[in-house]
Amino acid sequence: MILFGLILIVSIAYIGLIISFIVGLNRVLVQPSADNESGMPISVIVAFKDEAVNLPTLLEAMADQSFPKDKFELILVNDHSSDNSIPIAERYCLSNINFKLINLPENRTGKKAAIAYGIDSALYPLIALTDADCLPPKRWLKAVSSEASKGASLMIGPVTMEPLNGIAGKFQALEYASQMASAAGSCGIGHPVIASSANLAFRNDILKVSEATLNPRVTSGDDMFLLHHAKRLPGAKISFMGVKDAIVKTSTLKSLSKALDQRKRWASKSIYYTDRDTIITGFVVLLFSIALIGLLIASFIRIENLFYLLLLITIKSIVDFILLRRYLSFVNAKELIKVFLPLQLIYPMYIAYSFFVSLFTKILWKERLITGVRYDKSH
Repeated sequence: MILFGLILIVSIAYIGLIISFIVGLNRVLVQPSADNESGMPISVIVAFKDEAVNLPTLLEAMADQSFPKDKFELILVNDHSSDNSIPIAERYCLSNINFKLINLPENRTGKKAAIAYGIDSALYPLIALTDADCLPPKRWLKAVSSEASKGASLMIGPVTMEPLNGIAGKFQALEYASQMASAAGSCGIGHPVIASSANLAFRNDILKVSEATLNPRVTSGDDMFLLHHAKRLPGAKISFMGVKDAIVKTSTLKSLSKALDQRKRWASKSIYYTDRDTIITGFVVLLFSIALIGLLIASFIRIENLFYLLLLITIKSIVDFILLRRYLSFVNAKELIKVFLPLQLIYPMYIAYSFFVSLFTKILWKERLITGVRYDKSH
């Protein structure tokens, strides 16, 4: 009886959490398109390692930005690439006067070090981040500049995944959409819990970001530690760029196994978080997933438990559907609704498995081991 009481509490917490995200999402997705012709100048930083396949697409998109070329610079930070990335970057820098390539010193490695090195080289206090495998829209920088002009210190941008080939692509895209919907919704209620470096901007004259800010002792998670840093600063305004001009596209991985490896990498950094909102949200989602798995197992012992399992899955599906449908409509990806029900059935096991496996296995990213120690709040 006590166990069922705990399951009920966790279920109410999860449903309440998603409903609050729905409220927040509706607040941030009612903004008009970016229209700020004057604009604040921007330094765009892209840290890359062995991205020869993806760089041309990104660099073409940046060269095609509608934002005045004399008001933004693109800083490409090479993190010891061993492929053809450097010649590609050099070629684009020659044909675009506002592009520049810098190489991370031999004694520094990793994305966080590369981002910090890029920040040190930036001309402007407004910094925008994206990844080498991303495709920003033509008016992306206008959207960033417009949001910054409203007084935002940290701007979280929407991200969507493509291509949607096969079940693997659709599964990844929908799972990622659920994260971005949560990012927007939590930001809309004033308690942001997720950010993505695929589309993130900040006022460095306010945040004063350094490598220590990004917690270099944990290999990944630059975006999340930057978010947590901003939340600790009194008066720092965090906003979500709820305009279509701000939607950045990133690539799906080729298989579900690679997607699961990515999820484990994301989960591995969560044990180093110190932000209360993020910790509570993560625990609620994890515990609710475990509760559903527990009820599934209990259904084989007592068939009556199947009723409670189906009831919770139904309620969960309703609130999740409302949240996701609103976000998918915003990013023009409503076709992903077709895989919503299959995802609902396996998602609790996916969440629980990726979290617990990440605690006990070594995870590689860019041929580097994901490592970390507890974060010191003094940084």
